[in-house]
Amino acid sequence: MNSENKIGYWKTDSCDLPVFEYTGDLPYNHFLSNGTKVKLPYDPWFLLGNYQITIFAHVSGEYELISGQRTWARLNQGEKLNSGKNTAKIIIDGKEFSLVGMDSLSAKSSTSKRSFGIGYAEYTYLINGLKINRKLSVKPSFDVRNGSSALVLDVFLENQSDKPINFEYFESIFVNYKEIQYQNINKNQLKVKYTYENYTEREQSLAGIKIYATSEDSLLAKDRTQISLFDLFPPEIFMKSLENFEVKSEDQEISGNKKGILAPNENISLKMIFGFSFEQNFSNKVYIFNDLKTYNSEKGFLTDWKKNLPSFESEKDIELKNELIWHAYNLEAMATYSEFYNETKIPQGTIYDYSWGIHASARDNFQHALPLVYYNPKLAKSVIKYMLQRTTAFGDIRLIEKGVGYAEHERYFTSDQQLYFLLFFTEYLRVTKDYEILKEKIAPYPVLNQNKMTVLKFLEQIFVFLRDTVNVGSHGLVRLLNSDWNDTVYYVLKVPFSTVVLDGESHMNSAMAISILQRLIPILDQIKELKKFCDEAYDLKLLSQSMSTYRKSILNAFLKDLGTRTFPRRMYFAGKAYGEDNMFLEPQGFTLQIEEISHSQKISLYNEMKKRVYNGEKLGAREQENPEFDDPHYDKGSRENGGFWYALNGPVIVAMKDIDKKEAKKLFENITFNKYAKAFPDYWTSYWSAADNIESSLIPEEGLPDQSESYSDIPIYCAHPHAWILYCYYKLNDN
Repeated sequence: MNSENKIGYWKTDSCDLPVFEYTGDLPYNHFLSNGTKVKLPYDPWFLLGNYQITIFAHVSGEYELISGQRTWARLNQGEKLNSGKNTAKIIIDGKEFSLVGMDSLSAKSSTSKRSFGIGYAEYTYLINGLKINRKLSVKPSFDVRNGSSALVLDVFLENQSDKPINFEYFESIFVNYKEIQYQNINKNQLKVKYTYENYTEREQSLAGIKIYATSEDSLLAKDRTQISLFDLFPPEIFMKSLENFEVKSEDQEISGNKKGILAPNENISLKMIFGFSFEQNFSNKVYIFNDLKTYNSEKGFLTDWKKNLPSFESEKDIELKNELIWHAYNLEAMATYSEFYNETKIPQGTIYDYSWGIHASARDNFQHALPLVYYNPKLAKSVIKYMLQRTTAFGDIRLIEKGVGYAEHERYFTSDQQLYFLLFFTEYLRVTKDYEILKEKIAPYPVLNQNKMTVLKFLEQIFVFLRDTVNVGSHGLVRLLNSDWNDTVYYVLKVPFSTVVLDGESHMNSAMAISILQRLIPILDQIKELKKFCDEAYDLKLLSQSMSTYRKSILNAFLKDLGTRTFPRRMYFAGKAYGEDNMFLEPQGFTLQIEEISHSQKISLYNEMKKRVYNGEKLGAREQENPEFDDPHYDKGSRENGGFWYALNGPVIVAMKDIDKKEAKKLFENITFNKYAKAFPDYWTSYWSAADNIESSLIPEEGLPDQSESYSDIPIYCAHPHAWILYCYYKLNDN
């Protein structure tokens, strides 16, 4: 990846894995050439995690301890939104030094070294001859339903002076349980209140806080298995000393400390485990303690992570190889186990999960799992089973999940969720050849007390929902309903809702349906010929035939609508055709994948794209040639109004592989973080993660996440870029 600059630089650690050295000072700030201050968090954060735990480790040394197993919640919620509260300090010969916070030693590169790698965050200081190394490490999950909801804190103190040093080291976490979706609601207005019970078990070197929930409403959650918008069964937070820490619990704080005198050249190691458990019994904590025994003071859990991640050994470009490993790590770290569904998914992140506290949207879960079919099919399969449980028996995929298993559409009636499922499921079958999944039985939403259905039946019902409920409009194209991928049209185009739902048509949906089914139908035909599927052969035959009839109808309508045009329109919306002369990117990538469109037509289309939506852009095509939506919250060149999107550029790269592989590789290289950081070196969001969208060249904020709203307190950590970069890489190398 990129070389050193004012933000930091990439290197490799002792296990030859990528690690980012942050060299900037805090608070982070930057100004555009027009004097406008950039809206980015002033204390950058990195992600540590496995399927059971999520931790944002900040450059300042602060961290946010997060759980998503039941509902998204911060366990150490700070005073500000999207913040955590913890303390680390050392007293040296009577003088106190803070190691955590914006005013601490961690805030300056002159007083600290801050490194963030695969599963760890490491902070190093040298104070009056005393070297301090503070490291947080998380072990990966090797099973979709298990893993350690805890981390290891390893502190190493070494006296490098010629005099004895009297020291006292102190580390603590403030326990304040807050469901993220309610973090901005006044405490007195919350329907659920939490109380805290401290305990210290000195013989076990263990301290913790049990959290209890109460509510005046007796039906919010009768038991732990019930679907609920609120969590009345919060976890227990604990600290266990492994070496030299004395731990205790008081009020809402759990802490560990160590006093001593270090002779010249003497050193001491302090270790503890801290985390949480939803099972308030000692045996569950023992499981966690035993699972973390693979920790090594020299390598942490790096050996485990190296086993868990794809190696990309065949990739000769070392920078790209390390970036790909980093992307795979972040998807693993973001993946979150659901207690209600007993499966694991990869959330979208950013605003949805880490700020709003909801799992949205369904289409995102399918996209994030695309690369998993190549290197982690078990997790890919778990995503399928998780999402099918969020699907009704009629094939309606619930858009959003919040609280504990509470899945709904809110105010949306989107038209593309079934298409993204078909895209992902087609790739899963194609790459893994796990056809047996079609026979597995899963309970549809709302899961509890539901008769199970085979995955094949789910597939049929999801297709039927697309065919009959989403349906087609007057032009024979797949309907838009209130929106397809681009749900901004729901907000910025002020027209009667009924007009949109009844009459709107989506060229993106139509191109998706045609291109996806052209790959899925042959797979189903192949499966129905296998002897072990003789019982399902008839159903597979009918499904394949129905899909073929449907595809032919959509294809004919799409080609008729295209006519002699070089590029397809965007949509029919409230009686108007969008994209007549102004190119929208949404349908183009999937149009390039349609096999009935000739090679020469595809070349003409791509050349038109280069002139219209690639011109002037550093990373890839923007969403619109000339943004035409007028809205104060959507600048022309921002977000769905002309911004850059990984989710729209990915399908173009996938298509170009079969049109011009050399050009496809060039497009792929442009969307990498290596290219992003070189193009925009002043933004920390260019280096190790990014938002799902980036401002385009049409506005001064080019290269930043959406600046029309304040991003100063929002966790800019999204699965989109990691997933699409990985998936495009695998597709380009897929023979």
